Amino acid sequence: MDTRTAAWNAVMTAVPGEQKLEIPAAAIEGRLPPELAGGRHLQNGPGWTRIGERLAHPFDGHGFVRALEFTDDGGVRFRSRYVETPAFLAERTAGRLVYKGLGTNVSDSPLRNLRAAGMRNVSNTTIQPWAGRLISGWEGGRPYALDAETLATLGEETFNGALPDAAFLAHMRIDTAADRLIGCNVYRESPSRFVFREFDASGNEVAEREVRIPGMHFEHDFVVTPRWYVLAGNPMKASLPKFAKAMLGMGSLIEALHTDASKPGELYLVPRGRPGPVRTVRLPQRAFVIHFANAYDLDDATCVVEMCAFESFEFGEEFGFQGPRRPLDPELPDRRPSFQRLYRATVRDDRDAAEWEQLSDYGMDFPRVHPAREGRAAPAIYAAARSDRVKSDPFDALARVDTVDRARPTDVWCAPEGQFVGEPVFAPRPGASELDDGWVVAVVYDGVSLASRFCVFEASALSNGPVAVVPLPLQPYGFHGFWEGAAA
Repeated sequence: MDTRTAAWNAVMTAVPGEQKLEIPAAAIEGRLPPELAGGRHLQNGPGWTRIGERLAHPFDGHGFVRALEFTDDGGVRFRSRYVETPAFLAERTAGRLVYKGLGTNVSDSPLRNLRAAGMRNVSNTTIQPWAGRLISGWEGGRPYALDAETLATLGEETFNGALPDAAFLAHMRIDTAADRLIGCNVYRESPSRFVFREFDASGNEVAEREVRIPGMHFEHDFVVTPRWYVLAGNPMKASLPKFAKAMLGMGSLIEALHTDASKPGELYLVPRGRPGPVRTVRLPQRAFVIHFANAYDLDDATCVVEMCAFESFEFGEEFGFQGPRRPLDPELPDRRPSFQRLYRATVRDDRDAAEWEQLSDYGMDFPRVHPAREGRAAPAIYAAARSDRVKSDPFDALARVDTVDRARPTDVWCAPEGQFVGEPVFAPRPGASELDDGWVVAVVYDGVSLASRFCVFEASALSNGPVAVVPLPLQPYGFHGFWEGAAA
């Protein structure tokens, strides 16, 4: 392996195990902002992928939740724990793969694959505080509830019995004005069925909207405004021969999925809080959206949607995955026919086609805005990016895109060679009057020196570099995080 490949494999297969650390202020480079004392960064991602003799697809790695809390003395407390799903408990006991996954079989033997338990719920994608607990999200089943302090697994989250035993999107949205958590059940039927659910501060369901959309669609994320729930079209088709092979234990399900390049880019707008049909809005190019940045109502007749989109996307090689017995290849994403860019779609009530604007020429994903501005206009979008503008993930930079001053260049900070950057999260300055007043926090993964760094940046000046760096043992790459401010 070359240095970058070896470093990427070290990061993606790191297994630090459950940890509880105290890191004093003297060990921190720079100074942590004292205004953030009592707040913490939460993160979820696959923390165990090399299971026995086989490498699981990162989508199938076991959920590993991390919490880094800023203390009053200028230091940090760090804790990490696995999400103890049935799949995790069984495989920890067996020391090998037991459950089938989206991209992973338990064996090279089709017969053993046919007999294997499945489908694995690894609860490895998102982490969301709500109703006094942490909600650990995943795509293919119910989320899991964790103890808010100890991170101990409490069991499947049903929101007081409201959630059926069905797929629930990993991404959830918070309407801060209404104090509601919003999620979506997905039923991969024909037509596709979606059930949006809203929960109050106690975790009780207070609103529900079900819609059916013709065709087969891939959904990982959605956004919400006071007037709309917004989904990406992401048309899909399945290869029947490859699906049959997967059912016979000779292939994986992810290999049978393909984007439908014959379909245009579309958004679906579902009326929120009022009756009405689903609106289908045409985009000027093909667009496959993994992550949305934000959406908001510009006025009573106009909606703005900001998203990271590919023109096309093929499943199976995410994070450089090449199968259970080969190392990850970080060059694979660079060979895609297109890679993700940040776009803005402006949708008017009296038109079926959106206006379309590219917001940056960097390849980027994991977009985030000020948490209190979700569903409302935000002054900036922060994302993980690639310093080389003609290449894709794995990301090695952080980017700030000004959404107001469009003439302002993308502000970028680049990590040293052999290091990788995870999702940035905005941590607001308590009591700030300016919407961009705060910090951006992100984990930098160094697969060369086998260490991680938790970095804190001034939000308005990423390119100046971090104002504080917290040293950590090498952590596995995280998918999504959350900034939880200090209790009032």
